[in-house]
Amino acid sequence: MIIDCNMLALNTPEDILPYPATKSGLLDEDKGYIKYGYPSSSYPILNMPYILEDYDGNNIPPGHYMIVLSPDRKTLYFVESNKIKASVPVAKLVEKTVNEYEEREKIKEREKLEKKYKNNKRRKPLDQTERKKQADMEASINDSNPEYYVLKYRNGNIQATGYILK
Repeated sequence: MIIDCNMLALNTPEDILPYPATKSGLLDEDKGYIKYGYPSSSYPILNMPYILEDYDGNNIPPGHYMIVLSPDRKTLYFVESNKIKASVPVAKLVEKTVNEYEEREKIKEREKLEKKYKNNKRRKPLDQTERKKQADMEASINDSNPEYYVLKYRNGNIQATGYILK
């Protein structure tokens, strides 16, 4: 069998192979930490300057942690690299109710913008809802009390407070 090298240079791998060629490596959607991890834009980041210890001698070093409220709203988690490093029971939880009138007005305003810029999408202002959501979350820790640290969490209309013994 004689192969013409000039002919191979003109063909792409898709033309030569009987099946479609794909790039090697993992795709982002195949990675488990992306699929099942906590979305980083949905939870506040805590810059913790303290070393926290439990009764067994385990400690958490200073660093940056995502603070995540559990779905049952009874525990605050310290999450680092999508791994839970510590849990703190919630001592106080305040959940503000959402005003239906304000929500309807926001939806009407969004629909009004869509209708106004339907024909010219380039002039439509950028959607700022995600930025507003990120600006409305906060996590902090302080040691104003000599017996315990106070961990405060706020994300949207939910506020939670946890206490960590020193």
